Amino acid sequence: MASHSLDTLWEQYRQGRISRREFLQGVAAVAGLAGLQAIASACAPTPAPAAPAAPTATPETAVATPQPEAPAAIEPKWLIYSGGQDVPTLDPSDRTDYSIGAVGRQLYDRLFRFEGGFPRPIEPCLCERWEGSDDAREWIFHLTNKAVFHDGTPVTAEAVKYSYGRTLRFQRQRSNLLLGLLEEKNIEVVDDYTVRMVLNEPYGDFPRLLAYQEQWIMNPKVVKDHEVGGDEGEKWLIEHEAGSGPFVIKEWQIGDHYSLEAVPDYWQGWPGRGRLAGFTWRIIRDTPQRRIALLAGEVDFADTIGTEDVELINNTPGYVCEVNYGTLAGYFKLNNQKGPTADVNFRRFLAYAFDYEGYIKSLGGLGKLLVGPIPDGIAYHDPNVQPVYRYDLEKAREALNQTPYKDGGIELDFVYVTGLTFEEQAGLILLDQLSKFNIKLDMIPKVWPDMVAACNKPETGPDISMIFVDSGPLPDVWFREQWYSPTWDRPTGGSFQSCDFYKNPEVDSLIEQVRRTVDEEERARILKELQRMIMEDIPGIPIYVLPNLVAYNKRVKGFKYFGDISVDFWRLWIED
Repeated sequence: MASHSLDTLWEQYRQGRISRREFLQGVAAVAGLAGLQAIASACAPTPAPAAPAAPTATPETAVATPQPEAPAAIEPKWLIYSGGQDVPTLDPSDRTDYSIGAVGRQLYDRLFRFEGGFPRPIEPCLCERWEGSDDAREWIFHLTNKAVFHDGTPVTAEAVKYSYGRTLRFQRQRSNLLLGLLEEKNIEVVDDYTVRMVLNEPYGDFPRLLAYQEQWIMNPKVVKDHEVGGDEGEKWLIEHEAGSGPFVIKEWQIGDHYSLEAVPDYWQGWPGRGRLAGFTWRIIRDTPQRRIALLAGEVDFADTIGTEDVELINNTPGYVCEVNYGTLAGYFKLNNQKGPTADVNFRRFLAYAFDYEGYIKSLGGLGKLLVGPIPDGIAYHDPNVQPVYRYDLEKAREALNQTPYKDGGIELDFVYVTGLTFEEQAGLILLDQLSKFNIKLDMIPKVWPDMVAACNKPETGPDISMIFVDSGPLPDVWFREQWYSPTWDRPTGGSFQSCDFYKNPEVDSLIEQVRRTVDEEERARILKELQRMIMEDIPGIPIYVLPNLVAYNKRVKGFKYFGDISVDFWRLWIED
């Protein structure tokens, strides 16, 4: 019994779920001083996170094996979380955004997970270890044999094959990064806990791509039991789940709140100090209202805090607002397929007309201006890319004079998310500048699902919309999700990331080349050229990197920033 508990403590310490102090306290409690001395050497270094296999690497990558549940030291309590966004679907083959991802990760497991800080080292989830062939085309994933779905059946290689295959067949947003790279016929079940995937072309960062793509693994039997007319459970999975994650659905009220209940015997266990009984995701669309609800004690945790509220929250005893910078980048998406924004000179006019520094100042200085189309911190980011657009009314006038709209007299719509004051503020600053050119800007707030729906095709896409994108650690993904035309120009339509509907065959070709290029110098050359071409064509306007602002009652423990807007509820517990 003692040996088992020590193993559990060590694993939790290794994965960063408990501090060194908590680890030592736990050891002392379980094993006494003798046990402490016996393993003192083991707790000194913190092992580095597992890294993806290099393109030419073939040996297995050793990673951790999840341990059974630790005893709950804290009585489970219910946490109330507030986000400003709906969770319009839970279908693992459909689409992603921060709210869908935040809740879906609690219901489903995936091969890998991001955790342990930024920039997001990948760690094992269902996949314990993996191998890549010398040419980086064949990948073998070894699954844990401990994971079970919520109906008690094992999570097997067949379920992995089914889940990836379903997403490839659906061709929705979640498939964007796999289409053209992986085909369903090339996903093979080797045995109950081993899957082989053979790619159409080399991709040395394939495990990291899968970590970012986050394919949730479904229980095939549960999905098939709810099929209607051969829809593979599509209608049912919007509001139900078929996963193996740490929580199950308790209540689902789209547009209002979502309640999830903990699985006490979750196969990966729980944080050492306790676990949540469950949590409720309460939608409060208005940014100031989220702050008011937090400080009134109506919610325990809130995301997307307004920059104007940071000081107030931090000066309130018992509360904290964390400011973390990742790579969540804000863009003015411009519709390249219709209206004035289809004109490259008009897009350049808009890019010079916006007061970037004034905007950051209005946010209390919390924000970093983007230099180029991808954020600093992403590999191959070019800090010297040209052109870089900054507020310059003379250059704006020069660009506008090269368009049919030099005398103004036109109206554009600016769509932003209802209740997000920082997006509205950006539109108001642009509105003020455009009025100097006799151009009217109509401010149109929309709830997030309506914005996503509008971005499906150019005909419904706004002239200008403010959208935040975080495409993870791989540079080619940033280009593929936003400016690769097959991402939106297809029967199933596009996503919010591609809401500028950009189409440039030369850019498409380079995006395809960079994915299959394993030569680092050639890869750097292509990515540098892509950054230049995007800035030259300016399909959308890069604005800034948004700080990730979350605030919470200090009785909530276990929060770790892992590069996402939201939290991993599995890690949290409440101490009074």
